[in-house]
Amino acid sequence: MSLQFRNVDVDPDSDQDTWPFEAVLTAFERGSLVDWRRLAATIRAQPWGPCARAVETIAGWNEYSGLDTLFRSIIANARRRVDDASRAEYGRRIREMRQALGLSQREFAPLIGTSAQRLSSYERGRVAPSVAILGRVDRLATAR
Repeated sequence: MSLQFRNVDVDPDSDQDTWPFEAVLTAFERGSLVDWRRLAATIRAQPWGPCARAVETIAGWNEYSGLDTLFRSIIANARRRVDDASRAEYGRRIREMRQALGLSQREFAPLIGTSAQRLSSYERGRVAPSVAILGRVDRLATAR
């Protein structure tokens, strides 16, 4: 049976990030495995989107034994994947800028106010560079 809303003016087949909080709550409370899979897919696509935020609030109530734990895990994993990808992307960009300037890590690091070891951790995507570091890298790359 398809999910049906009461007192909520939204199509159950529409994008879940456009649903009001009450619709997400209904899917969480009265939905089926199909509905929960849709919620999970929406969360994975937009881990900080409106649907993920609503589910995060609902799961935080700890009223839905097991389901709330599962969705907190889905949210955490989705956000971790985005963070990992972001660190890797920033690392790749920093490495490309450094290489375009023809500098080693030891030569480049002091120019942006960090150590060669820390620069290496940025380039490998292990640590996210601060906004200040990214700004220095950008200014250095555009100045030359």
